[in-house]
Amino acid sequence: MAYAPIDIKSIDMVVSGEDCSNIPILPSGFIISSDGHLVPIDSGASSSFATANPSGSLLTVVFQILACDASSTNEVNIEMMTSVNALIRSTVENIKAALNLD
Repeated sequence: MAYAPIDIKSIDMVVSGEDCSNIPILPSGFIISSDGHLVPIDSGASSSFATANPSGSLLTVVFQILACDASSTNEVNIEMMTSVNALIRSTVENIKAALNLD
């Protein structure tokens, strides 16, 4: 799933016809895929074809975040890192809750 979060102020600018060329559109998203390990299925009957199910999942989360603007220094501040960590943690927790994996 890919998305690009946009704040309300930016949406209002676009809707009112203002110049929106300076609004950062930073795509983010996640994908849930098989972990590549297979667990054999015991079908009870002998067969020349082995069947298996995936044994687990791999969650990949990607965020593009504007960490500083042109007027600030190139150093990333601690508050920004704390916010990013909280965003990643809450996103993973919400995905787990949506899939009943708590």
